Amino acid sequence: MIEEAFGKQLTAEDVQEFMQMQTIEDCKQYMKVMLDFYYDVIMSLSGRKAASYIEDDRNLWLQTMFSKGCQFTSLLDGVGYIKNTSHLNPIIDFSILFTIARSIYESLIVFEILFVLPKTAEQQTIVYNLFMSHGLSERLKDLDDDVIEDYAERIQEEQNDIDECKRAIESTSLYKTLDKPAKATIDNALIGKKFRCVFRENNSIEFIHYEDAYKLLNVKENLFNNIYSLFSLHGHPSYLSLIQFRDAFIDEYRADKDMAKHATQCILSFMSIFIVDYMKLNTEVKDMYDKLEKPRKFAIGMYEDAMRGENKFK
Repeated sequence: MIEEAFGKQLTAEDVQEFMQMQTIEDCKQYMKVMLDFYYDVIMSLSGRKAASYIEDDRNLWLQTMFSKGCQFTSLLDGVGYIKNTSHLNPIIDFSILFTIARSIYESLIVFEILFVLPKTAEQQTIVYNLFMSHGLSERLKDLDDDVIEDYAERIQEEQNDIDECKRAIESTSLYKTLDKPAKATIDNALIGKKFRCVFRENNSIEFIHYEDAYKLLNVKENLFNNIYSLFSLHGHPSYLSLIQFRDAFIDEYRADKDMAKHATQCILSFMSIFIVDYMKLNTEVKDMYDKLEKPRKFAIGMYEDAMRGENKFK
């Protein structure tokens, strides 16, 4: 069973075997190694009081990444169907896998924007309050009259929270010293309910689109070009996704399994980058990682290292 496969020390031979991802079983084993470390980190943080609400949310973000990874792994077994004496053999719906991959990619991008890229506390105050304002505003929009009437007090509290986000941003020394274009970007983000803004040189501000957001990850050039388009292709109904689904289950060539392997590589890439960057924010987690046996450390950090060209494992 995968759950018990690597409770022992992980050897270089183990890693070499499953890293090739020749089979779905290899994919599951690699995901299990990654998820094991996420789980250990989450358990180490359990019951500890965070130093701030931002740190608390950062730790919660780790849990969401773990949850998505677990859901993805469970789907690698495929889903069959039984009715009376007939049945369908399990198939892997790779469009669902790529949808989860897109969700993990977006989570990684926003994690970087909120927790990794800000160079000062005030930069983080601004981007984080944009993030909170966006979330609260999304919950309030399109409420029908009955809901507004029944939950008037709660809705007012949330509107007050949105107003407080704006005040928190405008009260920073950084906001007060920004030039007009930078202030306009923030003000428009608040009005337009956007939040994916990053500070550039000289405190200029840029709104980030998911299609180009991979550039924030500091990976090798062109490595993730068109990755978001691929996810969207499989996440939304299109003629190409329809015929790919049809062709994936031809007996002579089960393309669904190749697609699943590719989706797994994407997930492992994002989770590797995430956990390495998370360790930069929490030295205790980095200490946990450093105490792992070398093959396990390599399996967890390999994708991040390869994509950023850091050569830590030479």
